[in-house]
Amino acid sequence: MEKRPRIKIDKTLIQKGFDLAALTFLFLSIVYLSLEWSGVPNRVPIHFNATGEADNWGSKTAIILFPMLGILIWGFFTVLERYPHRYNYVVKITEGNAALQYRSAVVLMRFLKNTIALLFAYLTVECVQIAKGIEEGLAWWVMPLFLTMIFSAIILYIVHSIRWR
Repeated sequence: MEKRPRIKIDKTLIQKGFDLAALTFLFLSIVYLSLEWSGVPNRVPIHFNATGEADNWGSKTAIILFPMLGILIWGFFTVLERYPHRYNYVVKITEGNAALQYRSAVVLMRFLKNTIALLFAYLTVECVQIAKGIEEGLAWWVMPLFLTMIFSAIILYIVHSIRWR
């Protein structure tokens, strides 16, 4: 393995704000789930088709997985942020480009973790509402929006990474 420079990438105030917002929404989704728990039926949606309709149902305890996965992914990505010198890059990392490449990769990781956390918070609340009959399914635009955000960020990162060789 090539020896890469180790550079600490500090969070900006905006990145700290996004972290706080994502964790707050995850926390609030857990609070909401806790408050609604007694009224949640034993059968809850656990999978949705492309139009947002529930196409698989499971026990009510399965809904706990959404916020738990959000927290686990958020935590895992947070740990990964500390080791940008271990990432795979599309360009060769040198002393001259390491800081910019690392910062770009870490910003991508931070964006992905917070976007995924927000998605799981949203899914937690929506699954409760669908199970209780308050809503019929996910809004049709939710998954395309999240997927567009995630893949756009990845593509933008790759383009910038190559450009900033």
